[in-house]
Amino acid sequence: MNNNVTKKRRDRREKRKKIFLILIILLLMIVFGTVTYAWFSSNMKLTIDTMDININTNSGIQVSANGLDWSNTITKDDIIGAIKTYPGATNQLPETLAGCSTDGSVDGKILNMYYGDTRLHGNDGYYLTAKKQSEINCTGDEECNGKHYIAFDIFILLNENADLVVTGESFVRNKNDIVKGGENSARIGFVNLGTTTNTVDGRNAQYLANATSSIIWEPNYDTHTEHGVDNAKNIYNITTSQTGGARLPYKGINSEITGRGVLISATDSDPHFTLVNPKISTVNGFSNDQEFTSMTRGITKLRIYFWLEGQDVDLENEVSGGELEFKLEIAIK
Repeated sequence: MNNNVTKKRRDRREKRKKIFLILIILLLMIVFGTVTYAWFSSNMKLTIDTMDININTNSGIQVSANGLDWSNTITKDDIIGAIKTYPGATNQLPETLAGCSTDGSVDGKILNMYYGDTRLHGNDGYYLTAKKQSEINCTGDEECNGKHYIAFDIFILLNENADLVVTGESFVRNKNDIVKGGENSARIGFVNLGTTTNTVDGRNAQYLANATSSIIWEPNYDTHTEHGVDNAKNIYNITTSQTGGARLPYKGINSEITGRGVLISATDSDPHFTLVNPKISTVNGFSNDQEFTSMTRGITKLRIYFWLEGQDVDLENEVSGGELEFKLEIAIK
């Protein structure tokens, strides 16, 4: 029986050599914040120290940053430079991130994302306000002033219909095994903007904006910092542990919150929030492939997001000083 298991693993590795792989690695540095309360504060920021993007393809499957120039690899420079031949590009790559939230709904071709801020009102407690975000083509904090999350387009060329998975090689973690909590509050989102069967002229794919829903990946749902455990109990009245816990339910923001705002402890019952059910939820150090999505033959436009989910109990002061590493690998099943 062991021989059979070994053979299956070997066959699987061999198969991987022939399939489509997307590899994205982000190295992120979290700077010191000055907030005294959990999550949403505009003072809680995450700064990208370096960002390396490598997208690899094989076996007749290709990728592109503009839908025109196809190859086996896409780099960060390709994504930044896509605007030259892709006039509608909105590849948003700020150097500093801050807490945002979404319920996963889409508006045309983007996620409905809300930037949150908390303020103390006397002895009443902390109240949250939130503003809906727009997206622009930019890189660096100067160009991306006021932008708080990463979002960019890639194009995938398939010669036949395929089912895709997020592989067990993917992760979001702190470098050097330092647990800070930022790895637990990070989220990755995917918005499929549609597919064109015209594989000769990829300019048709540039105009795709047919999204109706998104896919959200919540990594490391079973791990929390000590402060995250306290936040779960004190703010949301949820009991959990630092390791081995069940995935905590949370509600993402679904509309702007103005005026005084919503009391943090009341977000579970307020109509500005909707329960989020990530399609992919993984434990820390998962190894099994996760079913992701299906794509049809042709050119598919896929928008990829990376943000810090403000409704996560681990997004608080202790994330400061951590250095996150994000690796995403997507393969044909």
